[in-house]
Amino acid sequence: MKSKYHIEMTRDALQEDFSENALRTITKANTWQDRPRNQIGHDYIHFDGSAFEAGYAYIAQQKQAIIDHIRSGKIKAAQKAFGQITHTWQDFYSHSNYVELWLQSHPTAGPGEIKPADPDILASPDLFSGANYGLTEFLSMLPLLSKWLIPRMPEDSHARTNKDGPETGPLFPYALIAATKRTILLWQEIQDSFQENQLPQSLINQFLGRDNPN
Repeated sequence: MKSKYHIEMTRDALQEDFSENALRTITKANTWQDRPRNQIGHDYIHFDGSAFEAGYAYIAQQKQAIIDHIRSGKIKAAQKAFGQITHTWQDFYSHSNYVELWLQSHPTAGPGEIKPADPDILASPDLFSGANYGLTEFLSMLPLLSKWLIPRMPEDSHARTNKDGPETGPLFPYALIAATKRTILLWQEIQDSFQENQLPQSLINQFLGRDNPN
């Protein structure tokens, strides 16, 4: 999704628990996942090219990194790791056909009703995400070229399949809400891991940016 929506979703999901300073670090790490060096050869960061297993593995690695960083007192590094995987999960819904598959079973449901972790969809052989065609994908984002280029790109391209903004069509609100809900689920999972790893509350407060309230 576009950066403005990544920021909006992340703040909506986390602002009740995190300080403003912590949120700034998290949202910056989230949006930096879209910097140019992460666009080619890093499909797992964005769940592009149906790189689902690699994406799940990346999320698991970063979740462990959050614990390790907090234990080592590297609080900002932990916040950055968290921000990075909020981006990855959020992209899952705008870059894959999860929304379309969910609507097949819930054809009259509104965006607010979407469930972000339907196990049948996550395990479905029909689940896929758009491929990143490199420079062509970049050119397709340019206003002067997009209308001409996108219809001529492969059907499995990110440009043809993404739901990165409202201009992509009526499925964008579903992707936006599913991604926000998944961000909340991710935060719940990380809080569970804090308990499982018996992290001191004082370190958790530092992660939240609450040891020195803003």
